[in-house]
Amino acid sequence: MKKLIPWVLGAVILALYSCGEPIQPDKPDTPTSVSFNVQPASLSFTGDGGTQTVTLTTDSKSWKVSATGDWASVNPSSGSGNQTITVTVPENNSERRMLTLAFADASGLKGTASISIVQEAKEQATTEIIPSPAAFDGNKRSSTAYQLLIYSFADSNGDGVGDFKGIQGKLDYLDALGVTALWLSPAHPTSSYHAYDVNDYSTVNPLYGTEADFKALVDAAHSKGISIYMDYVLNHSGSGNEWFKEASADVESPYRDWYVFSDNPEANVAAGKIDNYAGSKDPKMGAWHEITVGKAGYKGRLHFKVDWTGSVKYVTVTETQEAAQKPNSSAKMWLWIGSSGNVGLYETSAGIFEITLDVDTDWGFLVRSSNSDSWPAGTKYGSPSGSGPIKLGQAFQLDNSSSCGDITFGGSKSWYFASFDRSMPDLNYGKYTECENSPAFKAIAATADRWITEFGVDGFRLDAVLWIYQSQLTANQRFLQQWYDHCNATYKAAGHSGDIFMVAEAWEGHNTEKMYYKGLQSCFEFDYGYKLRDALNNQNAAGFVSSVAGYVSDHTAQRPDAITSFFLSNHDQNRFGSEVGKNVAKMKQAGAMLLSGPGKPFIYQGEELGYTGVKDNGDEYVRTPMLWDKAGKDCAKKGVNNKVDGNMLTEAISVDSQQADDASILNVYKDWSRLRNTYPALAEGSMSAANVSGNTIAAWYMTSGSQKLLVIHNVASAAKTVAVSDDMSKPVALLGNASVKGNALTIGGNSSVVFELK
Repeated sequence: MKKLIPWVLGAVILALYSCGEPIQPDKPDTPTSVSFNVQPASLSFTGDGGTQTVTLTTDSKSWKVSATGDWASVNPSSGSGNQTITVTVPENNSERRMLTLAFADASGLKGTASISIVQEAKEQATTEIIPSPAAFDGNKRSSTAYQLLIYSFADSNGDGVGDFKGIQGKLDYLDALGVTALWLSPAHPTSSYHAYDVNDYSTVNPLYGTEADFKALVDAAHSKGISIYMDYVLNHSGSGNEWFKEASADVESPYRDWYVFSDNPEANVAAGKIDNYAGSKDPKMGAWHEITVGKAGYKGRLHFKVDWTGSVKYVTVTETQEAAQKPNSSAKMWLWIGSSGNVGLYETSAGIFEITLDVDTDWGFLVRSSNSDSWPAGTKYGSPSGSGPIKLGQAFQLDNSSSCGDITFGGSKSWYFASFDRSMPDLNYGKYTECENSPAFKAIAATADRWITEFGVDGFRLDAVLWIYQSQLTANQRFLQQWYDHCNATYKAAGHSGDIFMVAEAWEGHNTEKMYYKGLQSCFEFDYGYKLRDALNNQNAAGFVSSVAGYVSDHTAQRPDAITSFFLSNHDQNRFGSEVGKNVAKMKQAGAMLLSGPGKPFIYQGEELGYTGVKDNGDEYVRTPMLWDKAGKDCAKKGVNNKVDGNMLTEAISVDSQQADDASILNVYKDWSRLRNTYPALAEGSMSAANVSGNTIAAWYMTSGSQKLLVIHNVASAAKTVAVSDDMSKPVALLGNASVKGNALTIGGNSSVVFELK
């Protein structure tokens, strides 16, 4: 056998070569590609969605499906060999959409197939928004306050001046408006209609009623859950205040240091001796006013001779026993003297005017070249600034410049400082580092203590705080902190568990105003009203939300317990209604925006009725009395010196008319105030910007705890359509009109809507 093996091997080799090609051994079949065939090649779906099938024919042992989008589901999405595959797509509420399904071998062999899937958008129904807010449970959650002017709000006794009983009689109206606090204009005795020249901090103006009437008002308000804030004037008193009258009459008076007096203001200011300026040489506002200290008047018979013959005018006064004369009723020249008022002189020769009178005057006299009831420019002649009293029997040179003063018969000249007019002399609290120890601080603080403990007032609005220390920030901050701490201690000692509320008028730009929170928990944010006015007038809300949220965060950065007080306008400004061109739609939306935002809203008397007015002819025209009914009953016109715009105070603007009209401005305020009192997110929540684009759109979230609301306002006069990614299924408030189609919100001109988010 061993010899046979080589022979057989050789025979096999010879046989292979004899065929001309070498014979290869068999190998297994290993394909490098597979085939895919999918029918149909495309699928079309309606917006309602649904399921369709495709047939896959393939020799792939392991295949898979991939998609260019995630809104279609494929079953199965992988497998082997031939297969019937289902494709399911959901409802499409947005816009037409496409994707591609790709079939490939799972092991990477060559060969693919794909089909396209198209789905149309579902035709969306347009749904008109009909709000369905939660029922109001009667619990007023909001801190909304109402500013009212005692003298022009409501008259209870028919004398034409508003009073405490008048306010008490309208508490149901204020309660229905949803307010939780009333800021009253100064309630103290005064020499003016507006009452910011306080003559006595310790009692009430008898025109408004008695102290018992005031206490009854406070108690009645409290029974309805309404707090009372008194307006307190700390920068100045009235010139009719007994403190000032005594300080003016005697340089040795203990009240002399309660005011800012100087015998030489220019030198004292330059030397830094005026504590009221807190070291500044520039008070920025105000003036020094001349005054005679001591006995300035005269009682007896005097002869007056006015020499009008030259360019310089003189008066000579002498004592006499000659018979007194009656005033000349057809005179060309007059004296203004004592209680006699204007007294006509007799022209005894060309340019010489004389009269003999029995005089009884406390202050002196003036010479007048006009018999007008007013003081036309250039008609008043008096004492040159810096001159002393007149000397009997000697010619006295007259001055008719704006700085001329009274011609007195005695006393010494002095000057006092007033940030505003001469009827409101500034109070002096001494050096700001120890202001709480000054007699003026202690005296006024004692009166505040009485209103807190005996009458139960809940807070104060502080007037003109910038000028307490002449716009000196550090000084004013410290003063306000001392004042607040004192009043708050009194408030807590009276049995209150919380803190007293106090808001200041720091009328300056936001960057200055925010710094006053170092001394006080709240200030009025004047920039808010300006910002909202401009947004409405320019139909552009860009930056509104970030500004408003920024006001709040800037204040809380100064102190965690800061309360931002927002308002549209007040008694010192043109009415907001006039500032937006008397446009009713804008006035309604302004109220809705105020009441759907953060902070503590203040509503100014008559704003909820659409009152208008400008200051051009006097402040009275922005302090218009409330018109309760078409007959004008309880309308306190005399409280504003009968200076009212009769074209505005018509039946249509009255409370009675607007209460009966569901679409009135009043009912917009009532509805949105009720909404704010119903939802904690509005009443006490924080504000953040919402992702709703458009320059005419102001959109924000209000959030408190687990509750979140979406607030959207269109400040344009025309309707706008915007995309909203949040749930719009639960509208709770609507001003104007709005509709939803899918995720698109169409909101009417000057319209507003609020959604509760799930």
